[in-house]
Amino acid sequence: MTETQLLTIQDKVINILEKRFFSPQDVLYDYAGMNGEVILPTPEECDRSIPNGLSWHTPVSNGAFFNGDLLLAVVKIYEKYPSEKLAAFARRLLKGLFNLQDHAPVPAFIARGFGSDGKCCYLGSSNDQITPFLLGLRSFSESSLATSEERADCQQRMLNLIHPLRALNWHIPGARPGFERGNLSCAGAFDACHLMLAALILEKEGGEKGSVDQFLKDRFDIIAAGYGQMRPNECWYASHNFYIQRMLKEFYTGTPVAAALDSGLKITAKACLNALDEWKRRIPDALFSPDWHCMSSVWFEQKNTADAVKCASGQGGIWREHSPAVLGERKSTMATLSAAWIILFSEDQATIDSAMPRICEALQEIPYEKLYHASMFFAVNVISEILCRKERDK
Repeated sequence: MTETQLLTIQDKVINILEKRFFSPQDVLYDYAGMNGEVILPTPEECDRSIPNGLSWHTPVSNGAFFNGDLLLAVVKIYEKYPSEKLAAFARRLLKGLFNLQDHAPVPAFIARGFGSDGKCCYLGSSNDQITPFLLGLRSFSESSLATSEERADCQQRMLNLIHPLRALNWHIPGARPGFERGNLSCAGAFDACHLMLAALILEKEGGEKGSVDQFLKDRFDIIAAGYGQMRPNECWYASHNFYIQRMLKEFYTGTPVAAALDSGLKITAKACLNALDEWKRRIPDALFSPDWHCMSSVWFEQKNTADAVKCASGQGGIWREHSPAVLGERKSTMATLSAAWIILFSEDQATIDSAMPRICEALQEIPYEKLYHASMFFAVNVISEILCRKERDK
């Protein structure tokens, strides 16, 4: 694909997102109708965990996730193709992240999105909100976009999140006791790098030298092993964990540690190849409804995260029947685009070369203007890596 084709797709996706998917607080919705239709939870529904305390299957489920990961790509593209439009879009994403932090009901909490009053939120956050939030702020603060004031603000906000998280032994609090969700110190295949991002920030922005070496010690073998059993529906929430692995590789450039981390990334990238054709499984003209209240038929009162997970798990089938377009796109286009992003940022030349025809086909053929799910943003992340790869190859 030519540079012009890539930039045209990038502009198309950004225009669609700006037209249909942003809340008044500049936070991306998970999904929206063709005219931006969404039904937002009321303050009472957020307080009572309707449909569930984790906001799953509502349009306000992944605001920090989507804003943060997309900001990574927008900043990267801006460095090569600076424009007022990209600068404004990057700052809009950043403002949304700031709003999610500013309305946190407790320290170390990052909301997923806002309800109808622009302030209320559901009770559970997660690793997959905290980590993209930090990634987005860090990428912006290190870019040529940031003014000295913006850079200082981003750095302080990152530390204002990390310090109370460390005081909680890295457990992510809920907006109410009992609704804790996630722990940055987890060391599973998809989680081992969350804590390493905190270490990178503590080392550079916090001045705590040796943090990366210290935190990596107990999880090096897990990270270096990569993940060779990646399933298509895992790529989207695995992506930023492995993006951090590349950051670690760059931190240790020229050392045996970097070589080991590179090997693990290559293993993960190869495993993502099996998701590159999932976009073809999307069913055209699948039914969409913005009204998630159908799930209330199996709602029950939730006193903690375990209850919320149980409640949400029982609602997925109902939502799938009611609005099949949403979950259908998550399983198809989102799987392909997030897998392509992982393959590209792995920098595994052999795997990239073998995958590139399928990646380009997906980028060109996915009908973005007909999609209801905001995960089309991953196309911008994919494009950012292709353009930067071309730059490195010159």
